[in-house]
Amino acid sequence: MNDPSWILNPLNNPLFWPVVWRTLALYAIGFFLIIALNKGRLAGLWSGNIGKRYLSWLVIGPVYLLAVFLGGDVALAFLLCVMVMALKEVDNISKMPRAYFYTLCALAVWSVFVVSYKTDLFYTLPLMYFGAFTTLTLHENNSKEGLAHCSLSLFVAIWIIFSLSHFVLIGHLNNTLDSSKALLLLLGFAVPLSDIFAYFVGNAFKGSWLDKFKIASRLSPNKTYVGVLGNILGAGLGIWMFYFWLSQYLPWWHWVIMAVLMGVMGVVGDITESLFKRRFGVKDSGRLLPGHGGVLDRIDSVLRVVVVLYYYLLFFM
Repeated sequence: MNDPSWILNPLNNPLFWPVVWRTLALYAIGFFLIIALNKGRLAGLWSGNIGKRYLSWLVIGPVYLLAVFLGGDVALAFLLCVMVMALKEVDNISKMPRAYFYTLCALAVWSVFVVSYKTDLFYTLPLMYFGAFTTLTLHENNSKEGLAHCSLSLFVAIWIIFSLSHFVLIGHLNNTLDSSKALLLLLGFAVPLSDIFAYFVGNAFKGSWLDKFKIASRLSPNKTYVGVLGNILGAGLGIWMFYFWLSQYLPWWHWVIMAVLMGVMGVVGDITESLFKRRFGVKDSGRLLPGHGGVLDRIDSVLRVVVVLYYYLLFFM
């Protein structure tokens, strides 16, 4: 079921005020935590990496929540903007030919339209990506780099465009249950908390014998198996914050499984981006978000989480 194309009234959403209070509580806890980590000093509070991340979240959080609560074409425009900004970062890093970047942008627009208004055609999108890029590669007539351009573009289309399109599918699924947008709101809380907990748990065990067990040392040296525990705990906290509403969808044990899946897939998404960045020798995908890097650095985890969340719910609900 689609949202109406016009803007929704957030105040009509039964989760609006619960989300506002939870958001303010997390910001307050984060603020005092940063002060504690800075040993009670206000000087230099925002100059460190954690302080910069906090300031970025002061913008990212409300923008995402506003897009979800307003829904309709506003949410679709927001999703499309995120897609295009991520694709632009890929273009800046990989230096792909202009034609491939423009094709990716066109496919992003088409994908958002299809998933929103022609949902029955959604699963034809990967075939369309393949057809578009093979045709473009044949027209390019480049025997040395044509296949590399085609492969990278197809990878990016599925990695970014197809994955992010699942946000709309989750919105449709939620609309068949109620008007709360709870599943989209859950993603906005569980994924960031998963990343935050992974950061602190990983640092807590840094230098210990557990820190020696790396997941993919050549791709992401700081990612450890003990850090995954932090991912799972953070995702679990995000689910717990919304369990008062989510409990009507599925029994509690499904959400325990979902916390594990979201935590693990968040790590997979992070390392997938590291694979891409290592290939081109860059540390961050951009500089738009202080403390985070680029848009792609911020959404890398959710690119995998949104997919597993949708298909798990689709199967069991």
